[in-house]
Amino acid sequence: MIKIGCLARFFNRYEDEVKFAKENGFDFMQLWYDNRGLCLQDEDREFIDTINKYKFPTIIHAVLNINEFEEHIPKLIVILNKLNHKEIIIHPICENKPIDENTLNMLDEKVKVALDLFNDKGITLYLENNSKLDPIFTDANEIEKIFINNPTLEFLLDIAHVDDMEHLVDLVKIKKPKILHIADRHFNVIQEHLPIGQGEIDFKYIFSNILKDYEGKIILEIVNTDLDILKSKGRIKTIIKGEKIIWKSMNINV
Repeated sequence: MIKIGCLARFFNRYEDEVKFAKENGFDFMQLWYDNRGLCLQDEDREFIDTINKYKFPTIIHAVLNINEFEEHIPKLIVILNKLNHKEIIIHPICENKPIDENTLNMLDEKVKVALDLFNDKGITLYLENNSKLDPIFTDANEIEKIFINNPTLEFLLDIAHVDDMEHLVDLVKIKKPKILHIADRHFNVIQEHLPIGQGEIDFKYIFSNILKDYEGKIILEIVNTDLDILKSKGRIKTIIKGEKIIWKSMNINV
């Protein structure tokens, strides 16, 4: 069964994001985490009480430089336990070293340690592929190496991070993703996260061929207006399920 989530936009108050997600039929929200901790707009700097207060399903997306794993994996485990989360997304980046074979080996070792710590707590770790903007865990060969060496690691496939359809096919062959990040882009731009329909990605082809009969989570990684997010959700549901979505209250027909 497909579940569709949206972002908790950190420039809005959390209660407003929960209201938006609930009223528009989203199944969950993605929370942003980086070396500052959870990033949400609220007076409660710890955020845990705020998130638990609203009882809306969430998943954490942690952007970590490879030299930040040791410090932040234990912190994330504490947060996940407080939120009763059993899944975590890590988006690995590398800003302090040249990206080469040694760096990839370092990422592999960091992932091994993190995976053992998370799995010991019954937490599933998803690793996200990168774009060429930060080219580590991007190329099909390096992605394959990480998954071969870490068989319990799961794959979050960011479709907007692939170079072209052939690249997407190669990644899906390596490991079937259980979570997708979805946004549109132009392929001549290194990285974009546009509303669906404003770029060049052929989602109809993807879900009819490459990811036919996909069952899992879909996260719309779009931080534009409410209208852009809702239209994007409607277009994806129409493509996947043939459901034409109409939001009468906002006069949206997609």
